[in-house]
Amino acid sequence: MKKIIYLTLIVLLSIIIGGCEKATKQPSEATPNLSDQMIKPGDKLDDFLITTGEGEDVFFMSKVHCPYDSSTGIESCAQPVGTKVNVGIAVYDDDPSSGKTLDEYWSEQTHEMFIEGRPVDLQAFGTVDFSSVIGTVRVWDVVVTTAKPGKISAHSTGVVGGDPFDYTAIVTFTSP
Repeated sequence: MKKIIYLTLIVLLSIIIGGCEKATKQPSEATPNLSDQMIKPGDKLDDFLITTGEGEDVFFMSKVHCPYDSSTGIESCAQPVGTKVNVGIAVYDDDPSSGKTLDEYWSEQTHEMFIEGRPVDLQAFGTVDFSSVIGTVRVWDVVVTTAKPGKISAHSTGVVGGDPFDYTAIVTFTSP
């Protein structure tokens, strides 16, 4: 009988000590890291809507050429709240002697875009072409707009026609 009492006390003591152990946090795979999720049309980052132009009046940074700092690769524009701003960089055939078409340049390019550090799913946005004095220009149809004043940045890197690029578009939306 004494053996059963001792065995019961040992089991009871083990349970009490085990209950006092500090819990160890386990990594959660169910909670994805928001910064790793690719931005798609219709997503919001704080007060900013990331969308497509859909044939509406859109301000193309690559068409208007806002102040650009070539030493940093940063182009900065100020636009009124509510303006739809395309933040993509332009691809065009600027060398007629190259023998390449815009479609060839486009298909050979590599391009990554990040808005406020989040990757953008460029394929989901598609492209838009427009005419310019240099011919047809193509950009990814990534448009930013907001109803409140604020600042947002889009960083693009890649290679077009064998030339690497590193470009940042900063848009400051101002009160009208």
